[in-house]
Amino acid sequence: MNRKEKKIIYQMALRTFTPEGTLVAATKLLPHIASLGVDIVYVCPFFVTENDENREFWSKRQIASETNNPKNPYKIADYFHVDEEYGTDEDLKAFVDEAHRVGLGVMFDLVYLHCGRQAVFIEEHPDFVERNEDGSLKVPERWPFARLNFKCRGLWEYLFENMEMFVKEYGIQGFRCDVGDSVPLEFWQEAFERLRAINPELIMLNEGTKAGHLESAFDWGYSFEYRSTMVNIFAKDQPATILRELYGRECEKYGQNIANLTRALDNHDTASDCGLDRNEIIMTSRGVEAALVVTNTYLGIPFFWNGYEVCDAAENSMFSNRFFGRRSQLDWSKAFTEDGKRRIELVKKLHALHHGYDAITSGELIWVENDRPDEVISYIRSAGEQKLLVVVNSKNVGTAVKLDYAGRTGEVVLRYGVKTDADNEIELKPYGYLVVRCS
Repeated sequence: MNRKEKKIIYQMALRTFTPEGTLVAATKLLPHIASLGVDIVYVCPFFVTENDENREFWSKRQIASETNNPKNPYKIADYFHVDEEYGTDEDLKAFVDEAHRVGLGVMFDLVYLHCGRQAVFIEEHPDFVERNEDGSLKVPERWPFARLNFKCRGLWEYLFENMEMFVKEYGIQGFRCDVGDSVPLEFWQEAFERLRAINPELIMLNEGTKAGHLESAFDWGYSFEYRSTMVNIFAKDQPATILRELYGRECEKYGQNIANLTRALDNHDTASDCGLDRNEIIMTSRGVEAALVVTNTYLGIPFFWNGYEVCDAAENSMFSNRFFGRRSQLDWSKAFTEDGKRRIELVKKLHALHHGYDAITSGELIWVENDRPDEVISYIRSAGEQKLLVVVNSKNVGTAVKLDYAGRTGEVVLRYGVKTDADNEIELKPYGYLVVRCS
């Protein structure tokens, strides 16, 4: 797997992915994930989690979830082993082996900013965590967990050993680094240099937006604004022009690295926080599909939240599992509905489209002017002689649009709800879209 090639990421949250919420159950669905045409399955944290009944040290979101679950998956007690909630270390190895068998890379989640107050290493290494002047644990307000002390060189070596173990013993393809901007850049630089001595193709994804981290350490970074922008356009009736405004800001900030930002409509945070106001509801399923057309043809790394392939609209709280809370799990029954069947086929086509055209994976993006800029998103993806025209109606109302682009004819690659007339006007149904390989 060449880490410089653009991949499609599938994010899996074990707690809600299957009714069982285990690695064994998730392993059985890996052939399904591979069939979608994704490249990497990124698994949310499965490490031993602190079982903390003291709500004083729960995050605000954990309390707001009303699940009463004392185990926050991002408050790690042991970085080296699998929590019994999800299975065993052997189950994890079997999961990775099966992923590789079906052609998927695997990415683990590193949560290195903070840990549980009773993490297994604290008693032996009290200097691994930040402390107040009186020697007590420093517990910040935002995430009231123990904060790792990166002034301690011994901590660096401990975490290096953790990462190296997963690369050597499990053979994974990369790491997603939780709130990576808040961890010293020098730590990541040294860590990645050591890891790539083991596997030069290892991929590092920063859950952060610092341009310097992307320039000097990470392969890919996050674009939180992309997700909120798309929701505002497709669900909240804001003008489609705000996507172009975001493009301008990101170009200024990242330069060519804009192509190394992830593009997601959802992730574990947003799916947890929205409750039942899932995008399938507020955008409608057709709206999500139109947004996915943009996401898979735009600049960046498509980042796919589990369940989008079947129009899942169920609550997806990261704090709910088979033991606590309203049983919040992906609704696989949607796969057998008309919408679900259509979505699976569309997702496969979109991922094949993304992989099949250099214009998408490595080409430039050129905005195409149109006379309905508040409703219609239109651009060209171009690489050499290859040009793809993308036209998407971002609203749940039909419209007719004229493009300021003479070469819009050619092979239709993908379409829904489109009609053209002799005046070069394109009629688009609500959330209609058109992708053309221009002649």
